[in-house]
Amino acid sequence: MNKLGASLIGSLLFAGALALTGCNSETGTAGSGNVLSSGPGPNNPPPGGGNPGPTGTRIQLSVSAGQMPSAGATTVDVSAVILDASGQTIAGDTVTFSTGTDPSAFINNISAGGVADANGLVTAKLNVGPDKTNRTVTITATAAGATNLVPVQIVGSTIAMNTSGTTLPDTGASPVTLTVTAKDSANNPVSNATVTLTKTGAGNVNFSPAATGTTNGSGQFVVTVAGATGGAVAVTATALGATAVTNFTVTSAAANFSIDQTTNGAVVTPNPTAVAMKTTDSLVVQVNAPPPAASVTFVTTMGSWNGGGTSVNVGVAGGKASATLTAAQAGVANIQVFDPAATGNNDSLTVSITAAVAASITLQATPSVVARSVGTTTGVSTLVATVSDPSGQPVGDVPVAFSIVNPTGGGETLSPVVSFTASIAGGGLGLGQARTTFTSGSLPSAASGVQIRASVLGTGVVTEAAGVNVTPSGNDAGIVIGGTAGSVAFGQATALTEANNATNYVLAMSVLVADVNGSPAPAGTVVNLSAWPIAWSTGVACLFDLDTANTGTFRNEDANENLILDNTPEDGTRVYYANGNTVAGGRKDGQATPTNSAGGIVPGTLTTDANGVATFNLTYGKTSAIWIVTRIRARTVVQGTEAVSEIQFRLPAIQPDVQPCRLPDSPYFF
Repeated sequence: MNKLGASLIGSLLFAGALALTGCNSETGTAGSGNVLSSGPGPNNPPPGGGNPGPTGTRIQLSVSAGQMPSAGATTVDVSAVILDASGQTIAGDTVTFSTGTDPSAFINNISAGGVADANGLVTAKLNVGPDKTNRTVTITATAAGATNLVPVQIVGSTIAMNTSGTTLPDTGASPVTLTVTAKDSANNPVSNATVTLTKTGAGNVNFSPAATGTTNGSGQFVVTVAGATGGAVAVTATALGATAVTNFTVTSAAANFSIDQTTNGAVVTPNPTAVAMKTTDSLVVQVNAPPPAASVTFVTTMGSWNGGGTSVNVGVAGGKASATLTAAQAGVANIQVFDPAATGNNDSLTVSITAAVAASITLQATPSVVARSVGTTTGVSTLVATVSDPSGQPVGDVPVAFSIVNPTGGGETLSPVVSFTASIAGGGLGLGQARTTFTSGSLPSAASGVQIRASVLGTGVVTEAAGVNVTPSGNDAGIVIGGTAGSVAFGQATALTEANNATNYVLAMSVLVADVNGSPAPAGTVVNLSAWPIAWSTGVACLFDLDTANTGTFRNEDANENLILDNTPEDGTRVYYANGNTVAGGRKDGQATPTNSAGGIVPGTLTTDANGVATFNLTYGKTSAIWIVTRIRARTVVQGTEAVSEIQFRLPAIQPDVQPCRLPDSPYFF
């Protein structure tokens, strides 16, 4: 035989090769928790007394937790044990799981196709599904005529209400904006959630466009609320199994000292609380000043009254007083009016002032990396365009069009396609800003992302491609569609430890899962592991043989890895591991060479941390060290896309066991 020299001993300790392929699997581990059982048993004797016979079946059903978060990032382990009437486990019966009438929650990862193992056990996992509503899901397990059930609560979804004002005139004028925001247990906005508004109290309000609707891509349902009848009104919002309440006061406008009207050209706004104007406009503010008011003082934080200063006093005529506001700069003017003889009679108004001529536009995407859309799970990014005049002041009430420059072909969308810039700040937008929502498609993007362009319709104002800076406008916005598993990488320790009375070696290893953007896969990503002795070597004295006519390193006889020595000529087949060439004449012994355990053992599943990393140990017998080339394979699924990697390397030994050699010779022969 040709032997490797002693100089090769160190190099064989951690030699290996890395290869990448692609496929998918998922596994789970049952937990313990709430337990329910049905049918006769030690605590439920059959009618008539006596000891129960071997017939009859009951199911013991348990879950790892009685609650699960609505965000759907975690699952609940489900375990069903089949027992006979005497409390002994029954193997071989099939268990059927269901979630009753719940249209969203589902059971998967059912062990062995639902067939009970030798302990009568079937495990599965409960998933919350796309519905983020707080609710109770009833899991039912059925086998051999016996049925049992256990409830699991879906919790954590919330709604919040925000309003631009709580005092309304009974004329229906000066409505306020009411925003209902729905979020799941992870504080993620929930889109397409049904929101219902109800009202109680002595007063009354009207909702526009309707009291019922669905949340948008930002998880918001927005309505305007206008006063109808004087009195207190409580508005309750219901969505996702949660509620929130906002209180309004509706007042009588006829006898009030108040700003009852603004006029901007031909646009008249009765009983305003917020209005818009351009730097080229003149806004007439009219005050209702019932007797005994003789004059009204007008004050503004921006602009000037009647071409003068920031304040002016105007006499009352016919119960009314008016002043004209002009402004040369964009911004928000806070206006206050009051009766100087009775300062308790006062009112206020917010005026948003924007520029008139668009000269530049910028575009920002948040977030800039989204997951691809899989089923009802979508990746969403909010894009905000800001339009400015030549001096950088915001320009309101101009149409901004959004377009996708380089679509992936996976069906990504923008909605709305055209949006007007805000002339009144609010709803998360500043003056001169317009918003659209990007929804990812089914395909990931390149690392540079999908490019979104914004333009002011009817003008040449448009964002530019990345790196192009020939106009005052900014660059297109890039959104990377990622969140899908790009690769799984392995890590190996540089030292071995001994275990089990020094009969086994333990090699510490890890997997690192990254998405297509190079970011860590989401925490909690499940990785499935397997070990397989891909090849074996002949040799003695801690030195494996070189490839010759009847020595060397050969591939596992069990070529299809089914743990069965098939009738096809697997037994005795000798194929060189290095080049794939077949050599005739291998010994037939009626056994697969080597057995699958020779490649070592690894845990079946791992769960990654926030850095996309999960650690594990490879344990193998000292009799396999040096003589076995093992293959460790890792599979995972991120956002519905699978990734698989494998590493192949010769099982190492510690130096004290090879210098001098204390390990047995190879148990494998040509």
